[in-house]
Amino acid sequence: MAELSRWDPFQEMTTLRDAMNQLLSESFVYPTHRGNTAVALDLYETENEYVARLAVPGLQPDNFDITMQQNVLTISGHTQQEQIEGVQYHVREQRFGDFTRSIQFPTPVNADQIHANLADGLLSINIPKAEVAKPRRIMVKSS
Repeated sequence: MAELSRWDPFQEMTTLRDAMNQLLSESFVYPTHRGNTAVALDLYETENEYVARLAVPGLQPDNFDITMQQNVLTISGHTQQEQIEGVQYHVREQRFGDFTRSIQFPTPVNADQIHANLADGLLSINIPKAEVAKPRRIMVKSS
């Protein structure tokens, strides 16, 4: 005799948590950080480029090593702790030491035209998209 089972319409539905996990795992970039400290990173995209902005107060241009390899931008640096004699800290939230941030881009970028600028404690890195990654407008003709 055949076994009957009741159909549950909710059994095949994805939970909100599963949907969010899938969305985040398939997001367009994968920023990671390694090291003792994490620098705050903002990343946004325009039609022609990606722009990464890092808050790095007190650092100088020679504190950074920025590389691009296989569509992954890696930003490394070092922050030095100021040594003050005869003080006792009550709160110490600033982090010091080496840091590394990596960003993997989902579309090809033009590594030869990347430029970085440091002003007022903000490091801005402009990463132009490769021509093949830019949207193309296709004109419709009438016959």
